[in-house]
Amino acid sequence: MKVHLLAPTILRIAPADLPGRVRARFAGELRRAGGFAQLSMLGAQACLDAAGGPEAPLGILWASRLGALRAVRAALNDSLRRGEPAMPFTFIAMQPHLAGALLAQRGHSLTRSAHLHLADEDWPLLLRAALGWLPECERVLVGWVEESEAQELAHRSDWCLLQNGADGASIRLEPVQEENVAIGSTLEGWIERVAEWQSAALPAPLLLRGSEGTWRFSMRA
Repeated sequence: MKVHLLAPTILRIAPADLPGRVRARFAGELRRAGGFAQLSMLGAQACLDAAGGPEAPLGILWASRLGALRAVRAALNDSLRRGEPAMPFTFIAMQPHLAGALLAQRGHSLTRSAHLHLADEDWPLLLRAALGWLPECERVLVGWVEESEAQELAHRSDWCLLQNGADGASIRLEPVQEENVAIGSTLEGWIERVAEWQSAALPAPLLLRGSEGTWRFSMRA
């Protein structure tokens, strides 16, 4: 199975700018979805738009270290502190996996969906899981989304699309079996690293290592 990566998409959005970006892209569709789902949808839809191609069975698999951080903090500082149940829309905003349902509502042919809580260095687990989905899903959206912990820091929504077979400017990716590859660990921002390498058009393959192995990214011959 020759797996290729398309459209590495990097979004950095200031917290104050998120509502406006969501309204500009989705109008009122995501008004009640909560910030984490909105951030996930902005990146996922931008990646799909950049990849293009016909509609096909799709999986969406994304991770974060902290999940819906801001919604959880708001609930803890409000109704939950008083011993009351969370209000319905507050509860919805706390669900990190909501973007999968929102993509399906927008007409995408969604086959599988999962959000994972992972440490930054565990990003290779996403790729291994996505490879296991490809026999069932023709394409798998893979992402890493983090809400910023402070107002002055940007939110992060990084995505790419995996599929069997080459397509346009796609990137071949494969796990590296050698145990003693001379490369330091990539703790975070692996999709950003791939996007920068693709933009630089470097001839040598890119090797990235996480806690669960090393992956090689190479330009399609």
